[in-house]
Amino acid sequence: MTGGRKRLMLGLMMTFFLALRLGAQDLCWDDSVNSLVLRPVIPKTPRRFSLCNEFSYSISVSGYYCLNGPEDKTTGQMAFLHSLKYKFGISSKRFHLTNDLVHMLGLVYYFDSISKFQTDENTLTTRISCEIVKRIQLSVSSVITTRIFNSWDVAHSPGGGPLIKTISSSFLTPLICNFSGGLGINLMPAGMLDIGISSAKLTYIRDRGIFDKTGLDSFYGIEKGRNYSLEYGISLHLIIDWLIFKKIQWNCDMLLFKGDKSSVDMTFKNLFAYRINRFLKTSLQTRVFYNEDVSRRIRMESLLSFGFDFHL
Repeated sequence: MTGGRKRLMLGLMMTFFLALRLGAQDLCWDDSVNSLVLRPVIPKTPRRFSLCNEFSYSISVSGYYCLNGPEDKTTGQMAFLHSLKYKFGISSKRFHLTNDLVHMLGLVYYFDSISKFQTDENTLTTRISCEIVKRIQLSVSSVITTRIFNSWDVAHSPGGGPLIKTISSSFLTPLICNFSGGLGINLMPAGMLDIGISSAKLTYIRDRGIFDKTGLDSFYGIEKGRNYSLEYGISLHLIIDWLIFKKIQWNCDMLLFKGDKSSVDMTFKNLFAYRINRFLKTSLQTRVFYNEDVSRRIRMESLLSFGFDFHL
């Protein structure tokens, strides 16, 4: 190869590597055993926005306990729980926008050969806030919840005959949306309390045939012949997400809504999780529900889980 060709090839190689280096200055590689994630780097300065995202997935075997459930079965149950969580946020010095998507799906097996999707929860929480003074914010939020698969109430027919399955809910039946605007209080070290001075609760059903299938004249507060209800009131939303000693995760989510013509609706979820190692985690989760339109009794579910956890 002549000297001119060598100099030409050397120049092309230097140009190629220089271009790679300049292009890589705007990218950040998060390289670990679990994943290879490519994210843009945005400096966290008071005048600029920063992006954050977090993803976790787990699958586990759970011991399941239910009080005041549809069949009120509290023993002889085993649950396989699959959970996916994704969080995305945009923030600056005073402005914050967060989106939390939670998908939980559990297959419960009763020892009398009945199985069904008991835990089927899909929740999208969006929150926009602007700090006005230290730890006090103006906030607007929405919490949208529905299920994916059909839910069935199972009971023995009269005289001890075969089992009878009756549908109790399905996809977008119901879809429950809580909207609120008011004040947010930053609770240290990792919590938030939203006081919804002006709030609304929208309940929607996609399948109008649910009334004939269940034999009910009212479903989640919606009268037969309609497919939605809208109620105004006030709300209180407590969120805590705290990592203790880098091993214990405490997650608490409590939503209270008081309509102008109804009693207080409550959804309370409390989770303590212990990370055994990089891929194994055990957790204890308690969920308490009260909705007078569904039942006048408080319903409680507890899950003790052990399984594989994948976190980015």
